[in-house]
Parts: sequence; C-alpha cells; structure tokens
Amino acid sequence: MFEISTLNERKIYELFFEKIYKTTYYILKNEELAKDATHDTFIKVFKNLGKINKHTSMNAWITTIATRTAIDIYNKNKRQSAYTFEEENYVLNSDEFNYEKDELELYLANLPPEQKQVLVLKYMDDLTEKEIANLLSIKLGTVKSRIFRAKQKIYEQYQTGGEGRIEE
Repeated sequence: MFEISTLNERKIYELFFEKIYKTTYYILKNEELAKDATHDTFIKVFKNLGKINKHTSMNAWITTIATRTAIDIYNKNKRQSAYTFEEENYVLNSDEFNYEKDELELYLANLPPEQKQVLVLKYMDDLTEKEIANLLSIKLGTVKSRIFRAKQKIYEQYQTGGEGRIEE
C-alpha cells in the first residue's frame, strides 16, 4: 500500500499507467478507446486526489475509477462499431503474460463490463465482496450475483472449448 501524501501526480501516473490501461482494455477490447479511458481515468484521479480516504487502497480506488470510466465509454459506444479491433495493432509483451492469463483474457472478452469489473476488483485487486460493494456503491447481493454469473459464463465457455460468445 502506498502512502498517499508522498505520491505526486507523475509518480501515480508511472506506478499505475500500465495497470489502468490493461484494465480498461479488458473491458473495452479496443486500443483507442482504452487509451481514452486511461487518459480520462487519470484526469479524474488527479482532480479527486484530495478526496481519497487515507485508509482506502490507492490501487483499488484507481482501478474502480478506471473500470467505471471504461464502462461509461463502453455504454456510449455500444451502438457504434466499437469492436473494430485488429489484433496486429495490439502488441503484448510475452514476458508479461503467460498462457493461462491469455486464455482468461479470451473468456473475459465475452463478459458484460459490469461482470468484468467485479472480477477484476475481486481477483486482480484481491478485494472482498463487501469492499467491492462499498467501492461501487452497489448492494452486496449484486456483487455476489455478478461474480456468480461471470464465473458461470466463463465455465460455460470453457466447456464449449472457448469458441463463440456466451449469451448474456
């Protein structure tokens, strides 16, 4: 955990840029939209830096802002062709990703943004369901049902060999 008072904007940007970009990309699956969401996230973070509770995890707080920002962008672009993504435009550093994580990314791509959000917060940021509910200002039961449905969809996709989009 970082001491908030010792971090300046530049250090926050350096520490969290890659994580925020990956988080927004998981949700949006579009390089340009993920860059926009990352940029917007840092603007929101820097504007609200003084409002963060010193007992709150900076990592979880920033990730929550990033996921909400990405979901907003996703919803704005839902009717447009937001998924015109060509794989050759997105370069992954093979040292950073192992096979299992790449496979999980494929399964996550088929989840609605709200379900991705809770999975990222629970399994990547190690937050409890109660902490997620508090951060997102939603009911604990909603968090639990989103996690359950997301796991169910991932399992169904796994059972079918990962092919095709699972119906929502």
